[in-house]
Amino acid sequence: MIKQITVFFIPVVLCYAVLEWSVIIIPMSYDKVQQQITTKPDAIKVMVLGSSQMQAAVNPAFLDKVTVNYGSKSQHHKEDNHIMEQSMVRFPNLETIVFELSYAHLEIPHNGKDFWKNTIYLKYYNVNAFERNTYFKDKLVFLSSPSMYAKKFTQYYLNDDDQEEYNQYGYHTNNFKGAFSDLDYNDEKITLRKFRIRDRESLANFAINTPFFYDMIRTAIANKKKVIISCIPTYKTYLNKRNPAILKRRDSILEDIRLKFPEVRFFNLELDTITFRARDYLNENHLNPDGAEKFTKKLNQVLND
Repeated sequence: MIKQITVFFIPVVLCYAVLEWSVIIIPMSYDKVQQQITTKPDAIKVMVLGSSQMQAAVNPAFLDKVTVNYGSKSQHHKEDNHIMEQSMVRFPNLETIVFELSYAHLEIPHNGKDFWKNTIYLKYYNVNAFERNTYFKDKLVFLSSPSMYAKKFTQYYLNDDDQEEYNQYGYHTNNFKGAFSDLDYNDEKITLRKFRIRDRESLANFAINTPFFYDMIRTAIANKKKVIISCIPTYKTYLNKRNPAILKRRDSILEDIRLKFPEVRFFNLELDTITFRARDYLNENHLNPDGAEKFTKKLNQVLND
């Protein structure tokens, strides 16, 4: 009986070990961020939070002050808040926190307590976003989203895809392949392209998210951190398709923050269609590394003011 259990158990353990090893290779941005925050916590002066838009837009290599960019796909203010609250104390020389407030941010529902990326935060950032005690399995990346990681595993080992390259800050430096590059950055073709944009209003989410965001600002200020609220550049076709009601509510909050928190600074390049052209974008609302260089250098000026 013991022999049978052993024969079954060892392959299972080896299988999980191989899978965990493989996915450590795949999310290299998280691995690089982990190295940065664990080896040089005293050097970090700036913390960037937000979604994939912030992840793609801020390349810390172009900043004078050492910066950790925690931005990542599908990340909302709830995850931002967990990261901020649990990480601030680890960076004794942290000066500034950069928040994101994109066009529809306040009308998107928060992710649930079992959001698959909670495993990433725990494994790589030592941040518990589960809102409960954690267990061994909570750090098993593959189990957090088996279908997604199985696909990535296949792409990495079997399809001979171009390998992603990351700098020491976890920024994806060769991230140029996207909808716009597929169209050769041709304005006419891009104008005709169909794309998804959130245009469904949600006053219920707005009523929850707005005070939550205000509390995040208060927490940062209470901990003597400077606050910058950022709005990422978006392509002209994206700007034209925004829901005016959603936009008006978001803009009203930006103005209210100006009145309630005079110490907060704003870095809003959402409407900049002069500096940022088609060749600076992956798609309608994500910059590529060229666009990120422009954006980050402008952010550098704000941080140095």
